[in-house]
Amino acid sequence: MSHPSPSHAAHDAHGSHGDAGHHHVASAGLFFNVLVALLFLTVITVAASRFDFGSANLLIAMLIASVKAALVMSIFMHLKWDTAVNRIMFLSSFLFLSLLFLFTLADLSTRGMDEQLQRVSAPVADQWKHPNPSGGGAHH
Repeated sequence: MSHPSPSHAAHDAHGSHGDAGHHHVASAGLFFNVLVALLFLTVITVAASRFDFGSANLLIAMLIASVKAALVMSIFMHLKWDTAVNRIMFLSSFLFLSLLFLFTLADLSTRGMDEQLQRVSAPVADQWKHPNPSGGGAHH
């Protein structure tokens, strides 16, 4: 009767189905480097908020936030070492996030258009109500 070796028993305890039980262990140095990068990007975010870049304000803020989110997702959430299917599923959520932003920006860009149309169309509507301001004769 054979007894399993200690290493074999430890392997079975963590799962023997391929890499299902394998977890990547990142070094403390990597986490420290990411921390420094996130803090640096936070300083850049605060500094960028002090300047007026006009219409590029939103773009700059979103780019900095995207880099910070990518660092957190890839390192702290271990997506860098995860399977391709999980990465694709997670990153595909950004497609839906971009659609949300697109529809929100479309809504914001069309707000106030009804008031502008009323101001433009009001003189025309008044002409139809009162075709001849002098009050004489029929309008041909």
